[in-house]
Amino acid sequence: MKVIAWPAFKTRYKNPYNWLLYSQMGQQGVTVEEFSPLKLLRQHYDIFHLHWAAETIVRHPNPTLAFIRAKAMLALIDRVRHQGTRIIWTFHDKIPHIVLHPQIADWFQSELVSRVDAYISMCEAGKTLAEETFPSLKQRLNSVVPHGHYRGEYPNQVDKISARKTLDIPEKARTIVFLGHISPYKNVPHLIRTFGELDDADLVLVVAGTPDLPELKTEVFEAADGDFRVRLSMQYVPPDNVQFYLKSADLVVLPFQEILNSGSAILALSFDCPILVPHKGALGELQALVGEAWVKTYSDELTSDILREGLDWAVHTPRANQAPLEMLDWSVLSQKTVQLYRAVFQ
Repeated sequence: MKVIAWPAFKTRYKNPYNWLLYSQMGQQGVTVEEFSPLKLLRQHYDIFHLHWAAETIVRHPNPTLAFIRAKAMLALIDRVRHQGTRIIWTFHDKIPHIVLHPQIADWFQSELVSRVDAYISMCEAGKTLAEETFPSLKQRLNSVVPHGHYRGEYPNQVDKISARKTLDIPEKARTIVFLGHISPYKNVPHLIRTFGELDDADLVLVVAGTPDLPELKTEVFEAADGDFRVRLSMQYVPPDNVQFYLKSADLVVLPFQEILNSGSAILALSFDCPILVPHKGALGELQALVGEAWVKTYSDELTSDILREGLDWAVHTPRANQAPLEMLDWSVLSQKTVQLYRAVFQ
């Protein structure tokens, strides 16, 4: 079987998700190539698998060019479907997080859904949301394929003491970490303000990642308001440095306002960090999968009481040395994906 995917491998150092998924498929007799329009036109592929299509297609700042790009992609999909290529779409989010032209994105996503032969959701909540948003998907083949782990993809050679030494965190400080791209929906300023309500001098909050917008960066610094316990690193964290932040943590907190699937939660668990997250989207299912010793959820908005209780839970709850992530192994998940590929030809 021959597959072309967008993206397939090129985002490995930004987000290894696709690379990890597709690099396993060769063992199952499946060849996967990176998408390009010319390649798709000149060669025959059994499957065209798309991710985050609306975000990527309509990202051009000029709305007219964004619309032309969208129309061109739909025309390309129509042509290869006529030639027998099956279209698979992975539903990551109801609404793309960053879209320059929402109306064009909504129109394009709706048109794309009308052309898919099957779709993948990453959790049962995602499947429900996808079919509520696009009722025609109820008539399509589908599979729930969870987000896989990142264990082994990032360097992980340091212990907690040396990680904290690198980041200048006191060895005995109780440390909360937020690591990841800082977007409005991730609610980072609220996390900092909530942390500020805790009066323990031996606490440290580390926030590391690139803000989406300059005004968001300003809001983060204003929320910290000179609190010496808050350590801010408002820049891209290279893959080699991820280990220092996550190995220094007693608890990773991800205070999302809205979320369906979270690579940040999976990344933290891949470094065997307990996480505190809202009971939204896939996160309740993640708790059921890996256990309440590793994932603590809360309802409504994060408060200082929830944060304090979460930190006590992280420090005092007995747990194994490693989070149980076997069901999130990429060999298992790529096999489930290939099973759906084959099903669309039956």
